[in-house]
Amino acid sequence: MRAVGKRKDISIYKYLFGAVLFSSMLTSFGWANGSDFLRAFFPALVALVLTVVTRQAAIGLFFGAVTGVLFLTGGDIFGAVVTLTEQHFFPAFSGNWHVGSILFTLILGAFAMVIERSGGFETLTNRLLRRGSGDGKRSLEGTAAGLGLLCFFDGLANALLLGRIVKPLADRVRVPRARIAYIVDSTSSSVACIAFISTWIATQLSLIEQAIQGYPQVRESAYEVFFSSVPHNFYCLFTLILLVFVIWRRWDIGPMKRAKAVPVSESEEARGEVVETPVRVALIPILVLSVSILVLFYTWETAKFFPITGDKLSDAFSGSAGPYALTVGAFIGLLTACFFFPRSKGGELAETVKLGVSSMLQPVLLLVLAWTFGSVIGALGTGAWVASSLGAYVSVEYLPAAIFVTGAVMALVTGSSWGTMGLLMPIALPAYLELASGETGLLAAAVAAVFSGAVFGDHCSPFSDTTIVSAFACGVSPQEHVLTQLPYALIAAGMALFVGFIPLAYGVMPWVGLLVGLVIIGVLSVLATGVRRV
Repeated sequence: MRAVGKRKDISIYKYLFGAVLFSSMLTSFGWANGSDFLRAFFPALVALVLTVVTRQAAIGLFFGAVTGVLFLTGGDIFGAVVTLTEQHFFPAFSGNWHVGSILFTLILGAFAMVIERSGGFETLTNRLLRRGSGDGKRSLEGTAAGLGLLCFFDGLANALLLGRIVKPLADRVRVPRARIAYIVDSTSSSVACIAFISTWIATQLSLIEQAIQGYPQVRESAYEVFFSSVPHNFYCLFTLILLVFVIWRRWDIGPMKRAKAVPVSESEEARGEVVETPVRVALIPILVLSVSILVLFYTWETAKFFPITGDKLSDAFSGSAGPYALTVGAFIGLLTACFFFPRSKGGELAETVKLGVSSMLQPVLLLVLAWTFGSVIGALGTGAWVASSLGAYVSVEYLPAAIFVTGAVMALVTGSSWGTMGLLMPIALPAYLELASGETGLLAAAVAAVFSGAVFGDHCSPFSDTTIVSAFACGVSPQEHVLTQLPYALIAAGMALFVGFIPLAYGVMPWVGLLVGLVIIGVLSVLATGVRRV
């Protein structure tokens, strides 16, 4: 086994060395000088291929950036090192948004871990189930989905927390674990992607901010663009709509029909009464976190607090308070979570905070490399090249649909929603802004298309960290989870494309597409389960 692992590592290094050597040869000998296609497309291709081969988005982004810099320096390897370091990598650690995003991500990772270890969510789950309806299966699934919405601040924490809590309860009421894994996964990335406070938001805002720099026609702030994108985030919204009907109608699709509940073990049956942690240790910190960030946004640059008006709120979210409000608000939330952490577990608090921070080091590295890659892609003019190439084949109205499909394929083969956003956002938004010739009407839809495609591939890929965590937390294999979840994800993706993004090209408002999709999903659920089955 050790020898096999060593050979695999060596083969990976061959791929990495080959990518750099080939890129250097292309540029050194002038083979790529006359090819705008190679200059614009090859670094992104290197990043995508290496991400697939190594299953590490960080490696793909890094070597994609290295390849791009080799094109910028004409194949000079030593010059490429200097250029990459001075002009692209170190600048990623500067600026309010970049520094704020790093701090916010680390602090919120600690917050999520403290909330998970406090035990308040487990108590809340048990109480909701005791107050539920006579249908224990539907009550459990509805409770799991509701808690998934409540645990909006982190996708992985959502999956770990809910899976660990709900799995033994699902066995008791005879709900297949594969169904619970689908519910957990559907309310993790989908909720975190559209929540205005999450470990995702700092990454999303920083990528938007970086992509729209240099385009004066974009007058909105990154936060305003994000808020505008939420109604257009069709895949995430249709995933949540579909989940409601799946639970309400007891709707099993495809392989999910063959999923079986796991028998309760004798030790589980004989387990005694568990000492419950007060619910407030989880709910109060979440409330404080949310309120703190909202209040800080409003008060940071508002000279006169009262009366509160719509114009003041709009100005607050369009100002420069974003990185400060997120960071300080997250720190206040973390302090609150630590204060309410059970005294009986007091000795674990420091270790829990440390573990939460360390759990976000890899996402932070990925974030920094995404900024670096985006900076290199911007210097290469990839967005402008994509716009000019697509202009003859794809009209600007259909570009969000094309971005969604591209993002879905990229996330499916790479298994990384964050990696997909880091790869695609620096290319897609400049391409749209170049192609739109000063118009920004579908900018929010283009942003949402990147997010939707990333989450769809994240749900369907067996390499995705969220997929793997959801599967293991719920006690099923990743393969079973992917197979049983895939039909639901395809339905939501089909709705997103044909009812959401494509109708946008004809001027259909996003709420109309969501309403039509809601009706279609409702009709399909009734046809599949029977009119009288409730």
